[in-house]
Amino acid sequence: MINGYTEKEKIQLEQAEKLRDSLTGAGISFCKRKDQDYPRHLLKFSGMPPVLYYKGNIGILNQQKSIALIGTRTPSDAGRTLSYESGRKIGNADINLVNGLALGCDTEALKGALAAGGRCVAVMPCGLDGIVPKANQKLAEEILDKGGCLISEYPPGTKVQKYSYVQRDRLQSGVSREVVIVEAELKSGTMHTAEFAMRQHKRLACYYYKLLELQSGNRYLEDTGKAQVLKSLEDMDVLIANVLAENEGEYEQLTLELC
Repeated sequence: MINGYTEKEKIQLEQAEKLRDSLTGAGISFCKRKDQDYPRHLLKFSGMPPVLYYKGNIGILNQQKSIALIGTRTPSDAGRTLSYESGRKIGNADINLVNGLALGCDTEALKGALAAGGRCVAVMPCGLDGIVPKANQKLAEEILDKGGCLISEYPPGTKVQKYSYVQRDRLQSGVSREVVIVEAELKSGTMHTAEFAMRQHKRLACYYYKLLELQSGNRYLEDTGKAQVLKSLEDMDVLIANVLAENEGEYEQLTLELC
């Protein structure tokens, strides 16, 4: 360990410094773990990246509370509606909406938050010189235009790999006060984020499985008592109010309600 960094992390920091000039030209910045703009909630957990690359206003992650709202890439009609309307409520509450910019639930949630004037954070599984998926290029630009940010632990030029989707899931939950699952199958990337949320002792919620079609993940979380159950959009209002009322540093799981 050198000055709080491992040898591997020191190499990553040196790489970022070498890229500084080219990053500036591409509109990309970076912050190190000891910098003021580094998301402070990540500092509570081991294994967090020593450097984060970003576009836009990364400061919102320390200035406002955040909720991760995620789900399947192929949602049902109900899942689409719940994603959009939940995102809109989060945006209206002046809470950052966090997810991975994926198609489906993530996309609808981001659109809802942006329509409400909210700010969004997209965690990318690749370098910020590319957008994954490409279909969401314009959505990524809108996130930046409206005061949000894109973040990644990977330097420009890094192509997406299967493992990097899982790696980014720990950051989605790490920067957020709560993780909300809209619609998800049990074997899915969404459930990786749920697992990270539990390991990080974050509050976790999911929509009632009977509202949805692709819901084996929701049902698992409900049946095992691992998530607060949202039976309506009105329950989302209560969840948001609880997040807003929570004092800094509090991460206690809400009392779980079983169906």
